[in-house]
Amino acid sequence: MKVKEGKTRIGIRNDLCCADCHQCPQLCPPRWLIELLILAEKKQKEEVLKTETFHYNAVSDGKKLIYIDDDEVLDYGKTGILDPQKVSYYNLFINGVLQPPALYKVSKGVLTLNCNEPPIKGAAIILQFVKVLRGS
Repeated sequence: MKVKEGKTRIGIRNDLCCADCHQCPQLCPPRWLIELLILAEKKQKEEVLKTETFHYNAVSDGKKLIYIDDDEVLDYGKTGILDPQKVSYYNLFINGVLQPPALYKVSKGVLTLNCNEPPIKGAAIILQFVKVLRGS
């Protein structure tokens, strides 16, 4: 919203009108408030949110549709399958391909694949957890 200057209307100073009022009967917010809101919006758009990421890594045996913490490949760390209620969002990748949420269910310590056939033997299973942090 741009602030306009120029004509006064109904005894209101021109520096108090917004660009959208065009002498309409509604009261406009003060110019300082409009500028403050624009500044706050710009700052919010520029702010980069900090995140933490965690990964559960497993390898398909070609048979299982349910994976638990004990199936984790420890070479990449020991995160386990986190509680989905304690992260902002999560993604499942099988052989590097992002899977739609309808194909799996996550609960603390358990990943269940909702499909008829398991991934091929040796397929990488990566469950990525992302936690968006408050403030910096």
